[in-house]
Amino acid sequence: MNTYAPQPRSTPQFFLQSALSFGVSAVGVGAGIIYLPVDLWIRAFLGLGLLYVITSTFTLAKCVRDRQEDVLAAEMAQNQQQIPLWYGNEQPVPRS
Repeated sequence: MNTYAPQPRSTPQFFLQSALSFGVSAVGVGAGIIYLPVDLWIRAFLGLGLLYVITSTFTLAKCVRDRQEDVLAAEMAQNQQQIPLWYGNEQPVPRS
C-alpha cells in the first residue's frame, strides 16, 4: 500500500528569510514610532495601529493556509473515492 508523503511547500531557508524579514520590519517600524518627535499619545496610537496590522496579518495568513489545506483535503478525498475496492482473488469493484 502506498502511503501519502506530503512535500514541504517551502524550504527552511525561505522560512528563515520570511521570519527575519518580518522581525526586521516590525522592529524598524516600532523604532520609528518610538523615536518620532511627537507626543506620547500619538506614539501610543501608532503603536496600537502597528500591533493591529501585525495581528491582522497573522489572521489573514492563517485563513489563506486553511483554505489551501481545505482544497488539498478535498482533492485527496476525491482521489480516495476513485480507488476501487478489492476483495481478494476477484476483479476490483469500483466504488459507487
